[in-house]
Formats: sequence, structure tokens, C-alpha cells
Amino acid sequence: MLRAPRLIAALAGCLFVVAASAAIRAPAGAPPAAASDPAPRLAAYARQRFRAGDFAAALALRRRLLRLALRRSGSASYPAARAMTGLARLYIEMHRYLDAEPLLILARRDLLRLGGPDDPALTPVLCGLARIARARGAARQAQEWAAEAVALAAGERRGQGAQYGAALRALAGALAAEKHFAESARALRRALAFDRRQGPDSEAIARDLAALGMVYIRQKRYAAALPPIEQAALFDQTRLGPTHPYIADDFHELGLAYLGLQRLDAAAAALRFAIWVLVRGAGSGTTRLAYTELTLARVMHQQGHADKAAALFDDAQRILGKAERAERRREDRA
Repeated sequence: MLRAPRLIAALAGCLFVVAASAAIRAPAGAPPAAASDPAPRLAAYARQRFRAGDFAAALALRRRLLRLALRRSGSASYPAARAMTGLARLYIEMHRYLDAEPLLILARRDLLRLGGPDDPALTPVLCGLARIARARGAARQAQEWAAEAVALAAGERRGQGAQYGAALRALAGALAAEKHFAESARALRRALAFDRRQGPDSEAIARDLAALGMVYIRQKRYAAALPPIEQAALFDQTRLGPTHPYIADDFHELGLAYLGLQRLDAAAAALRFAIWVLVRGAGSGTTRLAYTELTLARVMHQQGHADKAAALFDDAQRILGKAERAERRREDRA
């Protein structure tokens, strides 16, 4: 007889399979072409699992989409390029940049061959390459990729919806990396205005607000940072799963703002909540958790809790060391 935890795990696995099957089943009366193509429903289900914070399920679905596209359309095709881009974007959100970069390089090559340099499908690819370059410390390269994405999306923004805002957000991140904070904030305010025109429920609004708050923090404008970060946190908590890493990011940034204002109790509370979110969801054992622990260690040290600060610091170093070894292994396999 199965013990209760194992039974629950087994049932959860069965429910996932049932849900995935339901997600790709064609509705009654659907045209034969739509009924035979599960890709749109798989993509929708992957987005739903991402919003829920279930990155493992979203990753499995994105990989399945890529295999499906390669089998049906071949490698140098629009379906394959879209699938590679979708998988790469998820890897970027998981901070797995080495896994994302080759996918985006291949997608860019194929899209240039298929549609030329003005193909709007290139916009998310360029945004992703900009984010990877910024994470690698190549701020100038990030700015070039992002500027190209903005120029492309600006010409297509009537039909491309969120892509123009995403391109501006990528450019803002690259500008902030080079400490061009005023220009970065202007780009984010443009992104925010554009994304709000897409509708009040646009998920991009929260990312614009959080990014703007982070620019203010880097400028040491801590009081100015609080309103946009609080708005982003409220948006994310009402629209995302309770353990989504974006919520942890919001509260980490709140902690940084409170720390800058020397509101140490509020900073500690925000950071503890961020850690609570991470360890119960997709952020467990990740570099997101490590950096949040390092920030909380700073707060604990200022509050006079040297032992707690040291324990947090040691755990963060353990996680970062493990992540660095994993990155080296991926580099060796590349």
C-alpha cells in the first residue's frame, strides 16, 4: 500500500497527464487542420503553467513543442524558430543563460534566412540575446541587440502587441547596466505607457514597474522605488501562482528599497517572505535564493544578528558554488 505522500505524488502525476491531454484535445467541431495540430494548445498550456510558477511543467511542454516542430516542419522553419525562442525565453527566466543562448543563435540564423532582417519574429530573439549579454557583463553588446529589437518592434508595434514594450524593457536593462539611469528610466516609462495601452491586465505592466523600481534603487532613490515595486508586487500576487519567482523578485527589491531607507525590520520581513516563496516553488536551490539570502544577511548583520547573517552567507555561497560548477559542466558539454 502506498504511503500518503507517495499516493499524493502519484495522483499529482496522473492529474498532470490528464490536464496536458485535455489542453491539447481539439474542441468539438474544430477544423481538421486545427484538430491535428496540438502546438497552439501546448503553447497555451505552457504559458499557463509558467504563470502558475510551475517551471518544471512549463519546461517539459516547451521541450515537447520543440520536438514536435522539428518533427513536423524541420529545423529551418518558422515553427521550429518559434519553439526555440519560447524554450530559450523560459531558460532565461530560470537564469539558465548557457542553455538559452544556442537556441536563440539558431533561431536568429533561421529567421534571417526565412524572412530577412525585418522579420518581426526576430524581436523576441533579439530581446533574449540582449538579456543574455547583459547577464554575461557585455553591456555594450546587450545595448546593440536591444536597440535593434526596439527599431524592429517600433515598425511593427501596431500588430505586435507586447513586443515593443519588451524591446524597450530590454534596452532599459542594457542602459542601466552601463549606468545610463536617466535614459533607462525614460525607456521604461515609454514601455509602461505602451503596455498599459494594451489593457490593464497586461502582464508586461508588472515587469515594467519592477524594472523601473530597480533603476531607482540603483540610483539610490529608495523612496521613489517603493511605489512602482509595490504596484508590481500587487499585480503579480493577484495574477500569478503563489510561489512564482517573480513575486520573490518583487519582495527582494522591496527589501533592497527598505534597506536603503534603513527600515531594517521592514526589509527583513520582505526578504524573509521572498525566501519563503522561493523555497516552496521553482526558486528552491537557485541563484535567486542565494542573492536574496545575501541581502537578508546584510540586514541581519546591521541588526546585530551576526550568527544568523553568517549562516545565510554560508548557504548562499553553497548555492552559488553549486550553480557555478553546473555552469562549467554545461560549458564543457557545449
